[in-house]
Amino acid sequence: MGIIEREQEKALYEVKEFLTSVIANAPYGIMAFDLEGEIIMTNALAIEHLGKKMSVNSAVGENILELLKDIPLLTTTVETCIKKGREPFDIATVKINKGFMSVKGRVISNGTILVIEDITDLKRTETELAKRTNELSDANIKLQELDHMKSMFIASMSHELRTPLNSIIGFTGLILQGISGKIDEEARKDLHIVYDSSKHLLNLINDVIDISKIESEKLDIHFEELKLEEILKEAVTMISSGAEKKGIEIKTDFPQGLSIVSDRRRLFQCVLNLMSNAVKFTEKGSIELKAVKKAGFLEISVRDTGIGIKNEDIPKLFTSFVRLDSPLMETTPGTGLGLYLTKKIMDTVFDGDISVESRYGRGSIFTLSIPLNKEA
Repeated sequence: MGIIEREQEKALYEVKEFLTSVIANAPYGIMAFDLEGEIIMTNALAIEHLGKKMSVNSAVGENILELLKDIPLLTTTVETCIKKGREPFDIATVKINKGFMSVKGRVISNGTILVIEDITDLKRTETELAKRTNELSDANIKLQELDHMKSMFIASMSHELRTPLNSIIGFTGLILQGISGKIDEEARKDLHIVYDSSKHLLNLINDVIDISKIESEKLDIHFEELKLEEILKEAVTMISSGAEKKGIEIKTDFPQGLSIVSDRRRLFQCVLNLMSNAVKFTEKGSIELKAVKKAGFLEISVRDTGIGIKNEDIPKLFTSFVRLDSPLMETTPGTGLGLYLTKKIMDTVFDGDISVESRYGRGSIFTLSIPLNKEA
C-alpha cells in the first residue's frame, strides 16, 4: 500500500471516529436503518429513549420493526416508511413507557435516520400550564360572577340607601328655612354642616350606584329629543354659586335652539361633572363651556385656567377612586369617581369618548365627543 493510500485510509478512519464520537455524544437519540429495516447505526441514547435495555453493538443488525413492536404508533409509521422506500415523517408526541418522545424520520442515501428527542419535561410543563390556565379561568369566572352579584346588590339597594338620606336632607332644609321655628346662629351653622355633608354623601351614593348599574348592565337609559342649551344652562346655574364665591368668571359659547336626541339625565351628569371639577381646581381666572356640532358629532368642552395636570398623571384620570396629588387636595372635597363615571357613561350610554388636554399650572380642557344619532 502506497503512502497516498495509507494517508487516505488514515483520514477516512479519523473522519469515521469523529462522526462516531459526535453521534455517541449527541443530545438526541440517533438511529439509522436501511431500506429493508435493518439497523445500521445507533447511539445509546436512542436505545434508551425507545425504552430498551441493550447495547449499541447488539442493536446494530437488528430489524427496526422488531425493536419497535411494543410501540404501535412508531411501528406503523416506520413500517409505512420502509414500504414506500424513502418517506420522511414527523411524530410530535409518542408515549414510550412513562415518558414522551418526539421522533423525526429523514431520508439518507441508503435508508432512513431517526432523531429521537425526550420531551417528557416539556409535556409535563405544558400539562401543568394547561391545568393552571384552567384554574385561573375558573377563578376569573367566579370573580366575574361575584363582581356582577356585588354590582346588582348595590344597584338594588339604591332605594334603601337614598331614602333615609333624602329624609335627613329634607327635614334639615325645612328647619333651616324656619318652618319648625326659629333657631339660633350656632344651631344654624351646625345644621348647615349636616345639610351639606348629607348632600355630599348622597352624591357619593348616587355615583357608586350608577357605576354599579353600569357594570351590572342595569342602568336606565332614556333617549328623547331635547334642547341642548337647556342642559348646558342648567349645568352653569348649578355651579355658578361656587364660581362666584371664588371670583371665577363663567363664559359660554354654544348654539341656540339646537335639538338633539340624547339621554337628558346622563348628558347633564357628564357636563356637570366637568364643570364642577373646573370650579374645584380653579383658584382664579375663568371657566368656558363650549359646544359645537361637527361631522356627525357633538363636542362639548370645558376649559379652565386652573392648576392643570402633569403629563404623567393624565392616564390616571379616568380610573376609580383616584385623586391626583395637587396643592388643592387638602381643601378640595372629592371621591375620585366623577371622571371615572363620566368615562363609563360616555362609553356605555353614548358610544362616545372623553379626552383631555392640559398644561400643568396653566389649565385644562376636557372634551366630550358624542355621536349625533339615536342608535348610539
